[in-house]
Amino acid sequence: MTSLRSVLILLHVAWSQQPDSLTTLRAARRAQATFESIRQQHLPYGSGHPSGPCDLRIGRFCYWYDEGDREHAESEPGSIREARTTLLGALDDAGAHLPGDAWIAGQRIRYLVEAGRVRAAVAAARECRTEGWWCAALLGLALHAAADFAGADSAFAAALRDMPQPERCRWYDLSPLLPSELRHRYERLSCDDRAAFESRWWWLATPLLSRPGNDRRTEHFARLTLARIGQTSRTAYGLSWGDDLRELLLRFGWPTYWTREPSPSVTAPAPVIVGHDPTPAFHFFPSARAFDDPAGAGVDDWALATSHAPERYAPIYADTFQTLEDQAAVFRRGDSCVVVAAYDLSDDVVLAYQSAQAALVVARDEHSRVVTQQPARSDGADVLRLSTPCEPQLLSLEIVADRGRRVARVRHGIRPRGPSGGGLAVSDVLLFDPLPSLSPSDSLPGDLSAVLPHALGTTRVRADRKLGLFWELYGLTSPAARVSASLALTPHGAGWLRRTAQSLGLASRTATVSLHWEELPAARAADVTVTSRALAVDLSALSPGRYRIELTVKAPGEEPATAGREIELVRP
Repeated sequence: MTSLRSVLILLHVAWSQQPDSLTTLRAARRAQATFESIRQQHLPYGSGHPSGPCDLRIGRFCYWYDEGDREHAESEPGSIREARTTLLGALDDAGAHLPGDAWIAGQRIRYLVEAGRVRAAVAAARECRTEGWWCAALLGLALHAAADFAGADSAFAAALRDMPQPERCRWYDLSPLLPSELRHRYERLSCDDRAAFESRWWWLATPLLSRPGNDRRTEHFARLTLARIGQTSRTAYGLSWGDDLRELLLRFGWPTYWTREPSPSVTAPAPVIVGHDPTPAFHFFPSARAFDDPAGAGVDDWALATSHAPERYAPIYADTFQTLEDQAAVFRRGDSCVVVAAYDLSDDVVLAYQSAQAALVVARDEHSRVVTQQPARSDGADVLRLSTPCEPQLLSLEIVADRGRRVARVRHGIRPRGPSGGGLAVSDVLLFDPLPSLSPSDSLPGDLSAVLPHALGTTRVRADRKLGLFWELYGLTSPAARVSASLALTPHGAGWLRRTAQSLGLASRTATVSLHWEELPAARAADVTVTSRALAVDLSALSPGRYRIELTVKAPGEEPATAGREIELVRP
């Protein structure tokens, strides 16, 4: 080890006495290569390859995703840390002699970030004197590592604006990250025609819409910056740079540490170098259906954890990124809509005991965003509400516990019900708990403000309690008009074959709930065109499972208005 470190020190001294730029650059390259040689020789031995075949084969590399990899992370040997410190001193001196050299500037930022010296990396990037777009990209890399995602977004935007057109097209290329059904469509577009596609893609891939900046996008550009740095330097694997290394980096990130494994071959006795990517890592990209129709997408269109994800990203600010249960509903108010979203953390053994912030975001596209935030409640259901234009939109409900490094999120589409220009329409059906209101003489809540404190934070409901249902009716032509209504709860997925078998006695009948009535709806005092209705339904006769609530309202001279909601009935 002493002789290897001496090489770096001697090179450091040599170029400090030699003003020739070519000699300085050659010495810097030798120092970088020597450091990687030191790294390879002093890497700790790992715990062995995972058993079984590769999750993915990319060129020369076999890729596995191991959720527990962080538990086995080896601390970096002091000899490697010392050698990197010596290398950084050498690169500092080389940069002072050649402040406009792009290779030296890139290596300085790379190894400062790798050493965890992110403030020094940001400072070095701001001192960069090489080609303007490359300095901006290096600044974006450093700011991303420092978790300044809004700043990184701005820096990368400047880099992309100023870089040569062929390089820009290469950086914008999303092909390695897209699902096959979108990739074929994307690859048929010209570089100029891809801009709208890419803008929409990155908007939908944003991990947290409630925060400034898009760290999934800046992570991608940081990976591209590291790929450009790595392609002209020695690698930690002891292998030459290639397209396979670039693809691994773009899809799964830069390893946080490396280990050695004994060679499996007697003819090639050199140890195998294994890179360990950040974990836990998540899949934030939308499905093709969510990309085409965000307002019609469901929770499953954002699968945060998939066993064979085509790419992964480990946010620096979270060790856990879980899917949150919610209940959302939309209510019309003239030209605008009130969006409400409820959640319940009381059964979450982790988030319920941490200080957290809750945020509700709705957006119709990447250029619009309405956000409301408040401290998260942990002892029961909580509701967030906001006013927004009555349009099909994407909803994201986000709970962030910064100290605990935990995030819970749910994302899906919302569509206001009924025509905005007139006619009978019914709102979404909001589920609520009718019990807290309520002595026997109490009436059910009469308007939205009264029902929201009792809204359920999930669509999973208990069979041993009555279920409250609340909705609003819009567009009655006469405040004195009587309406007829029907409500049905039927098993989800009970198709025609099942219904036919039941009618013939070949299958047992499943209990359902069916109600019909006529009434004169009570109008809201502020707006006679909006009427409210609350109902408590006994579900005790139903078996556990998934059900569909179907509400139909009819008024004289109007087309019927309908609304529906799926619920899951559970036993306590």
